Order: sequence, then structure tokens, then C-alpha cells
Amino acid sequence: MIPFTYGFVGWVTNWLALKMTFYPIQFVGIPPYLGWQGIIPRKAHKMASKSVDVITERLLNIREVFLKVDPKKAELVFLPALESSIRYTMREFSDTLDPKLWDMIPEVVREEIYHKVKRESGVTIRKVIRKLQRDIDSLFDVKALVLKKLSGNNVGLVVELFKEVGAPEFRFIERSGFYFGFLLGLVQMVFMIYFPLVWTLPIQGVIVGYLTNYLALEMIFRPLLPKKFFGIFTYQGLFLKRQSEVSRLYAKLVSEKILTPKNILSELIFGKASNDIISIIRKEVIQHVDTITFLAKPALYASGKIEEFDAAKERIAVAMADNAVEKSFHLEEYLGEALEIEKMMGDRMSALPPKEFESILRSAFQEDELLLILVGAALGAMVGWFQMVFIV
Repeated sequence: MIPFTYGFVGWVTNWLALKMTFYPIQFVGIPPYLGWQGIIPRKAHKMASKSVDVITERLLNIREVFLKVDPKKAELVFLPALESSIRYTMREFSDTLDPKLWDMIPEVVREEIYHKVKRESGVTIRKVIRKLQRDIDSLFDVKALVLKKLSGNNVGLVVELFKEVGAPEFRFIERSGFYFGFLLGLVQMVFMIYFPLVWTLPIQGVIVGYLTNYLALEMIFRPLLPKKFFGIFTYQGLFLKRQSEVSRLYAKLVSEKILTPKNILSELIFGKASNDIISIIRKEVIQHVDTITFLAKPALYASGKIEEFDAAKERIAVAMADNAVEKSFHLEEYLGEALEIEKMMGDRMSALPPKEFESILRSAFQEDELLLILVGAALGAMVGWFQMVFIV
């Protein structure tokens, strides 16, 4: 029964080690020491920082990404969303000056004014895009965005990211525990036949529990490059062997869950770039209004309504800026197509040297690898102790 017993021990220790890596998400027990929190959730902020470094330093150049946005295409996509608000603000601006004024203007003239404002709005959209492209490094904090999405209340996303990227490797760790345990159990069985020393069972359990976890981790990450063994077969660490596949999956997860068009737009609109974007729109609107109403200025001065005109102009500028921000999510689909974050990250990650690529998954538990291996050893010792008690 010993080979089967230790096959079971190997499977249980590896299974438990994986569970302890990912769960529980929140600390369970009496803080700070009496209890447990999954290794990845416990170190989510540190791991998120490592992920940020990998993404921003090796996989993604945010300036290069934003240069792929075509200002003219962005205008074509976004401008239709502003049409109703342009007409509304034009009427509101006119009514502020004189409630009867708009109806007195011929329809042809009103349409001409509308199309002129629409054209100028398109110019403003292009100016905002070019401003972002010029100053994206100072206006968009990609590190802060990634860190925010992978820490705090979002630690579950860190767990999900590592679990999905390393799913085959984690399954291997779990299953290999049985195989390694069974093989080591055969050695133990032979030992017990010739040296039936029951007191050695806990010691043998420690060895089996330790080795099953250690061997599984080694086979995932070593060797870094394909290596021939015994001149018969070639082997490479399982994770390294899947570099191309893992790269595509990792890039897909990051682009769909972290650096999504929606998250990028939110960061631009409500982050560091917010004031700059609103300021550009506001100034442009005021300038356009002054251009359109140039010929009417003498009449406004003569009628004493120039102050009302300036106040109305400011209100319209603010309203147009707010409306543009509110409707900016119409750009989501186009941004997703233009930025090509998934493709850029996937290509660059596939080309990483093996040592750098390895760290993407191994960073999840590298600092606590010894702890996980010792958990296996402790469980092996417990099973060995029960074996000893059973035989005695």
C-alpha cells in the first residue's frame, strides 16, 4: 500500500500548496499571524508592481500606442455623437441673448451656422488627439492605471490573471504529485521490506512530501532552454515551452481586463489629462463663437448686451466641454481597433529572453516557494506518523 499511500500524499500536498497560493482572497483567522491568506492575494500589490514594470518597460510603449490613433478617423467616429448637443447649445446660446432671435434667423442661415460649428468641432477633436499624442507621457499614467486595476479591491483579478496564464502548469503540479509520490513510494516499499524500521516512516514522509513539490516546480521552469537528457529525449521547462501561447493569452487578458479602451478613456477623462482636455475644448469653443459672431459685436456693444454675451459664451464653452467628456465613450470601439495593445504586447512578450519570460509566472510564488515545499514536507511527515501509529 505504501506506493499508493505516498501517491495520494504527493497529490494532496501539491493540491494544497496550490490552494494556499491562491486562496483565501482575504485573510482568514486572527490577524496578524494566526491564520492564512493566499500568497498571491497577500502580495498582490508587490506582484502588481512587478507586472506593471514588465508591461510598461518591456511590453508596451504608450507613446507608440497612441500614435496609432488617427485624429481624422477619431473625428469621423466621434463627431456624430455631438450633433444633437451642437444644435441644442446653439439654440440655448441664442435664447440667452434674445429668446426671439433664433426664430428670426432664416433656416438656411441657421444650417450654415450649424455646419460651421460642426466643422470647427471636428477641428477641436483633432487638436485634442494631437495634444494627447504629444504629451501622453505626462498626461496618461499607465503605471497608475495597471496598479489600480491589480491591487486593493481588485486582488481577485491578480489571482485570475496568474491562474489563467499558468493553468496547464498548475494542473501539472497537482497531478505530478501522485506520480512522483508513487515512484518514491516504491523506493520506500523496498526499504521497508529489508529495513522494517517503523520510526523512519515520518522521516520518509518528509522526504516524499518535499521532493514531490520540489520536482514539480523544477520541471515547470527548468531547463530554460531545450536540453537533451541521456542522449535520448529533449526537455524544456513546461512554462518556457509554451512561451508563444502564454504570450498571446497574457496579452489578451491584459487588453480585455486592465488596459481596456474604457479604462484608458476613464483615466484620460478623470485623471491627469482631464484639465488639459477640458481647457482645450473650452478655449476652442470660445474662439469659434467669437469668429462666428464677429459681425454682430458692434450691435452687442451698442445694445449693452456684451456682458451677457460673454457670460453666455463661457456657459456654452463649459457645457460643450462637459458634453464632449460625457460622450467620449463613443470612441471605445475605435480605440480598441486602433491601439492594438493585445498584438503589440503578444509580439513583444513572445520575443522575451527565457529568463525574463519565466519571471512573469514564477513571480507569483517565487519568494514563497520554500514555504510551499515545506508545507508538502510537513504533510508528508503527518502521513508518515499515521502510518507508523497504524503499524505499531
